[in-house]
Amino acid sequence: MTPWGISRYAYEELRAFCWQYPEKKTQADMLLGLSGHDNITTLHKSVCGEVQEVGEVMPRGGGISDPTASTALKRDRYLADCDLIDRIARATDGGGWEKALILNCCYRVGLTDIDPAILPSSHRNAFFQAKREFFFRLHEARNEFGTHGAIKT
Repeated sequence: MTPWGISRYAYEELRAFCWQYPEKKTQADMLLGLSGHDNITTLHKSVCGEVQEVGEVMPRGGGISDPTASTALKRDRYLADCDLIDRIARATDGGGWEKALILNCCYRVGLTDIDPAILPSSHRNAFFQAKREFFFRLHEARNEFGTHGAIKT
């Protein structure tokens, strides 16, 4: 990737970023079900020395934060990274290699193991050309927008 202006270490960082794709998808999906169930408190009141359950359930945290908002922000960061990879794969070489690039670059599926039906061409050189373009575009996008899609200032 050096002819494309990407150093060896920058390329390895991009590959590692892509390898986190399945993990980030899984973590984002797991955060959908997270509702702070371990921080729920049932309200009680004391009547004539006897404690009665009021029946209201409220989330409780140790600080002055909103656990739902924190979870949503974390999930959004995971999905922003995945969306960046998806957008770059769709933009590469007209989008024909999108599924193959995701399988190869993110899930580490070898080109020979990818179903030929999703490949727009059987030419190995065409695939590797698209892969180089994918990593170049990803490098440019991460430099322009940072790691989570926000424009660098």
